[in-house]
Amino acid sequence: MNKPLILAAAIACGLGAHASAATFAYISSPGDGLISQYRLDESNGALSLVEQVTAGDQVNPMALSPDGKTLFAALRVKPFQVQAFSIDPASGHLTPTSKAPLADSMAYLATDRAGRYLLAASYGADLLSVQPVDKAEPILTYKTGLHAHSLRTDPSNRFAYAGNLGTDHVLQYRFDANTGALTPIGTGFVSVPANTGPRHLAFSANGKYLYVVGEMSGTVTAFAIDGSTGALTQIGVANGIPARLNLAHGEVRDARNNDLKDDPTPRIWAADLRLSPDGKLLLMSERTSSSVSAFAVDTTTGGLRFLDNYPVAEKQPRNIAFSPNGQWLLVTGEKSDTVGAYAVSANGALKRVAQAASGKGALWIEVLRTQAQ
Repeated sequence: MNKPLILAAAIACGLGAHASAATFAYISSPGDGLISQYRLDESNGALSLVEQVTAGDQVNPMALSPDGKTLFAALRVKPFQVQAFSIDPASGHLTPTSKAPLADSMAYLATDRAGRYLLAASYGADLLSVQPVDKAEPILTYKTGLHAHSLRTDPSNRFAYAGNLGTDHVLQYRFDANTGALTPIGTGFVSVPANTGPRHLAFSANGKYLYVVGEMSGTVTAFAIDGSTGALTQIGVANGIPARLNLAHGEVRDARNNDLKDDPTPRIWAADLRLSPDGKLLLMSERTSSSVSAFAVDTTTGGLRFLDNYPVAEKQPRNIAFSPNGQWLLVTGEKSDTVGAYAVSANGALKRVAQAASGKGALWIEVLRTQAQ
């Protein structure tokens, strides 16, 4: 790496003082290379654009450090890099600090639970990567099957899981928090039905269950996590695509089929998956129908039950994110000029309450509640 990614950010954040609590959202827009900062009023859902900062061409996935002091943003053009920003605790303002190389063009970015390592998945290069954020060491890379789409560690930070869309595998690893190394658990994966397309992941807060959205099936698969070994066992599947949407089964989208640009058939194209702060509600975005599906979660057994599907105003919604209090949902649309804020009912029903201007092709959302100082 060129230089440590977080040291400068930590120094900059240490200069802030007398901050009041606030909730901010950061949204990347690859079409104009911007990260837009929003303020969310958690008392009424009001959303306001604060400022936009230049991140770089094709800025895409982002990740917040666990301490909320640093935002990482991946740039999906050569030379593939990650840009780190320090976050002012009072204003939420982003200040660019340092850049470091990435292993390839990354579709997903996260940190481990301790904030020591940056985790990434490359859809085009079929690989996962792990790199330290506080020291200059080589990037660890792991080849996967076709189209790796996510990588996250579990709440205990002992295990890591990845959605491998093109192989219909959910990859499972032991994670070494001292070195960042990934070691396969058992065969290294569990399988889901053909043409499911495992994409994004969500963990229950207690670390007992993992949920995986199928991009092509519009289903969410629930797995139990063995607390000793990290091995996954499937415990259920819930379909989030009601018949009234009239969607055909999805297909893998990549350069081999021109990204389905010549296919007029409306197909399932699920994207993001988010668990409510209380763990009782799971929401999934679906791009073709511009909608969000809701599932009830049994917090005791980990089981899922489909509730309903709700349209959103944002066209082709890529990412969604809950507010920290769980009352509001932010929605971006890759083909929308606005970001929407929605009131979330107990059964997942959505009511749009606010909007703000978005960057071009807005997609990735990170939400941060700063603490009063």
